[in-house]
Amino acid sequence: MDMLFELNTSAARFMQPHLNDIALAFVATCLVIYGDRINRTVKRAVSSWVFLARISAFILMCTFGYGLLTLWVQPLVLWGLTHINVTYRPLTIVISFVILGVLAERKRYL
Repeated sequence: MDMLFELNTSAARFMQPHLNDIALAFVATCLVIYGDRINRTVKRAVSSWVFLARISAFILMCTFGYGLLTLWVQPLVLWGLTHINVTYRPLTIVISFVILGVLAERKRYL
């Protein structure tokens, strides 16, 4: 049991300086998985617009929309990760990435 606790503690210490990147990876993965739904919603909203306006809306959404979404959500995810007890943090991060992987795999077949 001591060995598992020590392994978990060393994993938590290893992950600590990388939490910012881990939070960014969570946000980016979610945008990759669900980006097509966002695109579809925007496409429906601007379908009646003039061609140049539709193209401009899509460019703005892809550049500024996704960028701003990443900039605003990543600190919230980081805040959530830092407020998880250090004892449970490595397991939570691993399980979260597994869940995102399962969601991505299931989405592929839908």
